[in-house]
Amino acid sequence: MIPPIDDDAVLPPAAAVEQQAAVPVASPSPGMLGVVALPGLALWRRWPIVGALLMIAGVMAPAFVVLMLLQHRDDLVGLLSRGNVLRGVALVALGAIFSRLIAVWLTADRVRDPVAQRKLQLWGSAMVVVLAIPTAMSVWLLSQAQGVIEQVFQDSPEAGNVVTVAPHIDPLAGQFHTVLLMGSDEGDDRLGLRTDSMILAMVNEATGRTALVSVPRNLVGLQFPPGSALAERYPAGYDDEEGGLVNALYGVVENDEELQAEYELPGLMDAGVHALIEGLSYSLGVTIDDYALVNSCGFVKVVDAIGGITIHLDKELPMPAMLRCSNYRLTPTIGPGDTFMDGTKALGYVRSRTADSDYQRMERQRILLETIANEVGIGDLLLHFGDLRDAIEGNVETSMTWDEARTLLATLENHEQEFQSIGLVPPLVEPGEEDWVQVKEVLLEIRQALADGEVFVVPTTTYAP
Repeated sequence: MIPPIDDDAVLPPAAAVEQQAAVPVASPSPGMLGVVALPGLALWRRWPIVGALLMIAGVMAPAFVVLMLLQHRDDLVGLLSRGNVLRGVALVALGAIFSRLIAVWLTADRVRDPVAQRKLQLWGSAMVVVLAIPTAMSVWLLSQAQGVIEQVFQDSPEAGNVVTVAPHIDPLAGQFHTVLLMGSDEGDDRLGLRTDSMILAMVNEATGRTALVSVPRNLVGLQFPPGSALAERYPAGYDDEEGGLVNALYGVVENDEELQAEYELPGLMDAGVHALIEGLSYSLGVTIDDYALVNSCGFVKVVDAIGGITIHLDKELPMPAMLRCSNYRLTPTIGPGDTFMDGTKALGYVRSRTADSDYQRMERQRILLETIANEVGIGDLLLHFGDLRDAIEGNVETSMTWDEARTLLATLENHEQEFQSIGLVPPLVEPGEEDWVQVKEVLLEIRQALADGEVFVVPTTTYAP
């Protein structure tokens, strides 16, 4: 007996292949990490152009930006302060995020298993969002940094050059970039603010050798260029009811409508700053190219923003109990030895007056500036820029461009370059004698020594408390 033939058991070869083709086969799900890390790679065979564009936007362009940042790692703030560069970085960051998001959804569309498809869509999108958050925050912080740089710093290198004295008075003008660094303080008992700290940073353009020269706040009889408003008001030199101390000139000009109208340079500098630069430039025989003015509140915030500094004290130093903009009441003394200082303590350090003289106080100001330059490099500025942004907004004014400020900081930071710290104090200069010929000669000798690669010899000084 012949058994019946089962049609389902034996099929012609062509029919068997046809039946197998009818059975749905799930496409293997691409690796989620691979799709996010290399967007477009899983789409290369099916859509080569789309895959290439996603690879360019998601991998090649970000890699180029990373290489560029590494190449300029010593000047990231300067690089990213350029508007076109920052906009380019932002566009690349957006491209890197959206290319991954597109790659996730296009790749998921090829997955036939509904569960695996939803998993790739949801978890892949979540991974992209996780990457997008720090990327967006970084771009936002960089844009904020650029905004502060545009607000604080100038566009033109010529912005602060308000006085160029005659060549026979300043024969070395073209060889130096001179910046007047000022620290100011305000008080309820004062007519505006006073520039209690004035330091000339004189950088030789050819060698980078620098001198920090302190100008005494009790300098009297400041001279002004012939024909200027202040020269007409004070023909024998600056002298007012408070004794004519140079640190009071800013407030006097700012509170005089006539002088304010004469000296104010809208969008560049206050009338008081302009008048002070003009008087110092003319009296000292030095072309002052730029200025930077930091008030006491900004000073405290800047030192706090960079994490504080450490200064070695040879002896115990009495501290003022409380200062404007201090964050707390200071201890009666600090030191001796290595002493860590936050902004409040550093302000007390440079403002202490009970232990010594104004001249030693000026020396402490220069030591503090040198310490900040030595301990905080240019690269650290980007790390602390969030805090520094809050510190300098509204508290710092300058006529420098960002490149000029960066160059000055780099010069002070360079340990291979010698720079001298000098005070215009006795016996080098007698601030109360108004011998401007001698003062001009001293400033010329200091800069000539820098230009010649020599060290200016400062006479032995005995400070009187």
